[in-house]
Amino acid sequence: MTVPKINDDSALSINIKWLVQIVILVGTAVYLYLGLENRVKENESEIKSIRYNQNTYIFPDIRVLETEVIEYKLERERIRKDISRLNEIINEIN
Repeated sequence: MTVPKINDDSALSINIKWLVQIVILVGTAVYLYLGLENRVKENESEIKSIRYNQNTYIFPDIRVLETEVIEYKLERERIRKDISRLNEIINEIN
């Protein structure tokens, strides 16, 4: 079996119809890939902005609400203790 050699006289023949189809196929694949990559970059930047907004706006609000809830619970317990003391005093007086 002889190995073909490539030299200046070598030639490659391809049907023009096939060449056009290959070029269109490669162009379409590149276009779709670039569109997909662009969407991924847009989603990444949107996620970064959402995380920034979440850390600056949502979490501080939650922390404020948590401290308010804790303060209300403490105040409720103080009021319950005061009521029980007043009930004891009333019972002693009667």
